[in-house]
Amino acid sequence: MNRDITPILVGPRHLRGPKGVTRFYSFHAVDVAGHTVATSQFQDKQVSSLCRHLVAAWQRLGLPTIAQLDNEMAATGGFRYPYSLSQVVRLHLLWGIHLVFIPPGEPGRNATVESFNHLWQTRVLRRHPCPTLAALKRMDRRFLCYYHYHKPHRGLSQREHGTRFPGVLRDRQWATLRQIPQGVDLEHYRDSKGQLHFPLARGTVSFIRKVDPKGSIDVQGVAYFIRKKLSGQYVMATIFTHRRQLVTKQEGRTIKSFPFPHKESLVAPLLPTQRGKP
Repeated sequence: MNRDITPILVGPRHLRGPKGVTRFYSFHAVDVAGHTVATSQFQDKQVSSLCRHLVAAWQRLGLPTIAQLDNEMAATGGFRYPYSLSQVVRLHLLWGIHLVFIPPGEPGRNATVESFNHLWQTRVLRRHPCPTLAALKRMDRRFLCYYHYHKPHRGLSQREHGTRFPGVLRDRQWATLRQIPQGVDLEHYRDSKGQLHFPLARGTVSFIRKVDPKGSIDVQGVAYFIRKKLSGQYVMATIFTHRRQLVTKQEGRTIKSFPFPHKESLVAPLLPTQRGKP
């Protein structure tokens, strides 16, 4: 079963309490089909925090087939090195997940999670002012219990899904979902300074990009000429790490292929890659 989980970042936001102002970020991940949600709050939006959120989300929602992200620097790595993939990309590849980056500046492509973000901010941040991050996390847990088990979701029906509550549906399907194997966690991939370093696994990562007036797209900070007649249209550019190749397609038809000459040895993903279209 192909599953699409969309993570996104809310923030910075601020809590005001007796000990002053606390700045924080809230990371959200939504299972697009089942509408279950996982959330995490951190005081920064660094790579380590995003990876911790992703692993915690997969433990609660199951591993996705596809994950769709925006172009937040923590996820992309800022494209500092054009043929080196970020730690967040590597984390997805390691778990056999096809990661897809949406076009820059088009948050509407993540409409499902954006809708949840609005609800979360209305029901948690604005309705229940919290003086500390710990208090916010307690309120967040209460809200998620309500959201999953007491608030019927308009995307679910009794006739098609057997329930209108996302949590009930997730619980019923749990045995069929891909799981993170026990005993595997992020700490295994930290160096002596506490930084994450994932190996590069065989797999694919894609970028939905709009062709510019010159007929080119930007992937990892590199301009690739596609075709001038495709200006203004969207293409899917996919990096195949095992082929060391970037392939551009439109509506499933290959347009052009380019070398992607990374120099790393590859490892096999910890779980088999499942095919699925983004």
